[in-house]
Amino acid sequence: MTQFEYLFSPIKIGHTTIQNRIVSTGHQTNYVENGVPTEDFIAYHEARAKGGIGLIILEAGAVHKTGLSTPYSITSFDERVLPAYETLMDKVKLYDTRIFAQLSHSGREIVASDYQIASVAPSAVPSLRFGTMPRALRTNEIQEIVEGFARSALLAKIGGLHGVELCCSHGYLPSQFWNPITNQRLDQYGGSFENRMRFIVEVIDAIWRAVGEDFTVGFRISADEMTMDGLTEKDAIKISEYISQQTRIDFINVTVGDSSTYAGSTHIVPPSPIKQGYNAARSFKIRMETALPVFVGSRIIDPVHAEKIIKMGQADMVGMTRANIVDPNMPIKVKNGALQTIDACIGCLQACIGHYHKGLGISCIQNPQAGNERYFTPLLERKNLNKRVLVIGAGPGGLEAALSADQQGHQVTLIEKQGHIGGALHWMKRAPQREEMATSMIDNYTRQLAQSNVNVQLETQWSTEQIKQFGADAIICATGSAPYMPAHLPTEDDRIILVDDLFKTATLYSGKAVVFDFKGDWAGIEAALYLAQQGCDVSLYSARLYIGEDIHQYLRNEYMKHLYEAKVTMMPHHDFGGITEHGIHVRNLFTHEGFYMEADHVILALGRVPKDALYETIKNAASFVTRIGDCLAPRTIEEATLEGLQAAVDIENIVNSMLQNN
Repeated sequence: MTQFEYLFSPIKIGHTTIQNRIVSTGHQTNYVENGVPTEDFIAYHEARAKGGIGLIILEAGAVHKTGLSTPYSITSFDERVLPAYETLMDKVKLYDTRIFAQLSHSGREIVASDYQIASVAPSAVPSLRFGTMPRALRTNEIQEIVEGFARSALLAKIGGLHGVELCCSHGYLPSQFWNPITNQRLDQYGGSFENRMRFIVEVIDAIWRAVGEDFTVGFRISADEMTMDGLTEKDAIKISEYISQQTRIDFINVTVGDSSTYAGSTHIVPPSPIKQGYNAARSFKIRMETALPVFVGSRIIDPVHAEKIIKMGQADMVGMTRANIVDPNMPIKVKNGALQTIDACIGCLQACIGHYHKGLGISCIQNPQAGNERYFTPLLERKNLNKRVLVIGAGPGGLEAALSADQQGHQVTLIEKQGHIGGALHWMKRAPQREEMATSMIDNYTRQLAQSNVNVQLETQWSTEQIKQFGADAIICATGSAPYMPAHLPTEDDRIILVDDLFKTATLYSGKAVVFDFKGDWAGIEAALYLAQQGCDVSLYSARLYIGEDIHQYLRNEYMKHLYEAKVTMMPHHDFGGITEHGIHVRNLFTHEGFYMEADHVILALGRVPKDALYETIKNAASFVTRIGDCLAPRTIEEATLEGLQAAVDIENIVNSMLQNN
């Protein structure tokens, strides 16, 4: 514990005493129906409270009907939220976790909607990223929104919550008032700095009048919007200092980024390999200028780093949101000195913010229980089930299946023909922007295996007869996939390189390289960057509507930046037509016109095919035989780990049912 004496020291923020300095910052779960948090929402946050976190700030709740950024927004202004608040507080009271509501109005930043509401803002200035054109708010509407903030805060207090955070970050409505580019008003809410600050001061004063003194109120601010024409660090310091002088405020939550542009939005949820904890220096400056408690986030995933931030006085609390998504028990593990058992966030964005933008419930590719606690937790808590389980293949899907089966008490044997675990993760480590993700995921699974009873056998490949003789009750086939190779290609042409092979060796390349990308995911882009780093003249042709179409937008933003910096030629709407003595054939997918080009290297990322031959020979070798992940159908790591977990929890019921039927 002495190693983390700062991280686990209590702190009083406003009227609220918090048991430690770890906070889960506001993030959308999409577990909201008709404006009201669901049972899955409550179970998700209960799991993190049980894991020992000090403070949970709930996801952005709209304070007015014009402020619903998505159909899954909490209607914080509607008293129908009270039963959900009360149930949540009843669940978390056992764990001494404090809960704040985040109160928000997105202004022009309307993310998505089945029927897009009319967006409003201080002035009719469009959002470049979403393409929304707001109408200017009337003065009486501004007053309605001010009252909406106050009413929402009062409902949070009535519901038993400990405080509220006003979402003024990322270019949402309050900061739209602050920025003279988005605020071109000529009335008392526009023009001078004091006028542009009038809205937020009125909001805070109205909240205090509504809730009384025995509550906690703070705001979240982007210390730098990280975009052209955005608010800068200097602006953020001036704004924070002004608010702290004009009204009572109990804390400032410091983040970075802006919703309205691609470059700025990356920092809302920064992916790997963006530097961890890169915002701490900015939070320190705001802390020094305002003399208020300050929270800081933006890729803080290591408790040792978090301890250092608190110890150095850069912040008073650290946002470790994604660290708590992948491992809700992280705080209690740190407190107990069990650092070797913590699963680290890999920064992939696929199932956390990625699910939000797809309208799906939150989850995590390394922890598919996340967001599904109500369903999976009771199943995984079953113990001593004691079936004999064979898992074939130690990629992410097979690893998840083996560990989940072991957690329930099954006797698990995991065989892998390679001399290492991780499957495709092993060669993914050579990809320029995926090294951290792949390395962290392998490390997480290595540590989990070391803590388990799974019998791991590497460099092991059993015949069909050996598998049958093993006598398993359940067999999970996770043998993965292989790159797709068009049948008409000459296999002896040394210009052709499959994307897997590009990263499996340390070969150096030079000259002109052409990359063909079928799916619009990371493989083709990483190949282009890898070759560009070696000095190749690289062209990237994609069969998708735009480069990186299948990648989460924040990660895609980073990829696009690096592709432009590397001067990679990018051409969507084209595919690979073959290779002949005339050169490489490239086809336009709309006009069907083709042309030939010369290249020294042709890298193919044309999709994958299942490696399911073994499954076909053993599918009747046990009471329960199933295939998961790419062996079933090539997709992403997320499907593999989710199917691995699902297969593991299905073993008991399916095997017992088969035995009874026999």
